[in-house]
Formats: sequence, C-alpha cells, structure tokens
Amino acid sequence: AAADLYPLHIGTDAIVYPSSGPSPLDVLPHTPEGKPVPGTFRLGASPGMVKHQGTQTVLWAEQLFEERGGVFNIANLIKTDPSAGEGE
Repeated sequence: AAADLYPLHIGTDAIVYPSSGPSPLDVLPHTPEGKPVPGTFRLGASPGMVKHQGTQTVLWAEQLFEERGGVFNIANLIKTDPSAGEGE
C-alpha cells in the first residue's frame, strides 16, 4: 500500500499484480528518482525475495473468465514458464 500497488489475485504461494509492462522489473515500485522503493519487493531466489512466475495480458484473463465463468483464481494459472515452480 505504501507504493500504491495492490494485488489483483492471491493464490496459495502466488500473488498477481498489475504492471505497465511484461518484465518482472515493471511491477517493482520506484521513487520519483527511479530507484526501488525501500522495503518493497526484491527479485531473486533467496529467502525473503520474490520470483517471477509468469506474465499474461488482461485479454488472457478476460478469456479465462468467459471460459470458466469467473470461478477460479488467476494466481494459480498465470505461469508462463512450465518449469517455474518446479521443485517447490
């Protein structure tokens, strides 16, 4: 909330945020000077960090809502890399 960034969906171990672009760096909140906001997300694979599971468009999500009738969680389906999350 401090960065004015709110999740769209929350899964068991995944959270979906809107972003201005397809890169995981696009969702990171920045200061007016362009530096990462302290105390927010840190990308990586170490404890306390977050990792990118996938990127999808709003049109992709809309199609899923039409197909499934709105009874599902996007956070469980958003992975774009089939190997993402392996070994977890």
